[in-house]
Amino acid sequence: MGHQRSDAVNGRPESGPDYGDLSRTAVAYRWVPRREGHVPANRQVFLTELSSVLAAHATERGARLVGEMSVDFPEYRTLPKPVRRSLLRTMWRQERWWRFGDLVLVRAWQHTAPSTPREAERG
Repeated sequence: MGHQRSDAVNGRPESGPDYGDLSRTAVAYRWVPRREGHVPANRQVFLTELSSVLAAHATERGARLVGEMSVDFPEYRTLPKPVRRSLLRTMWRQERWWRFGDLVLVRAWQHTAPSTPREAERG
């Protein structure tokens, strides 16, 4: 897994989700130990995990995922402040503080649509 490299699952480089309007986008993050990210077998595990998190997030919002999942390795400092705070809290719960320099942030996002046509009419 490279740093700052866009590696969209759908084969197109993406600039990332629109943080100004996440009403129709599900976003998931994962801190990955750099060494584990270089193991090819682990990559599919991480992608499957991110895909499951996106689906769960969409379901919680009464939506479904549409289109293809995109994945990249965002620069932590460029993310919105509330996102950075949440990511730090998550990392602190999952990892020891001294491992921070060994972790790579992976971001996945996918567009969502209402689960039913009735919900689409309301939106």
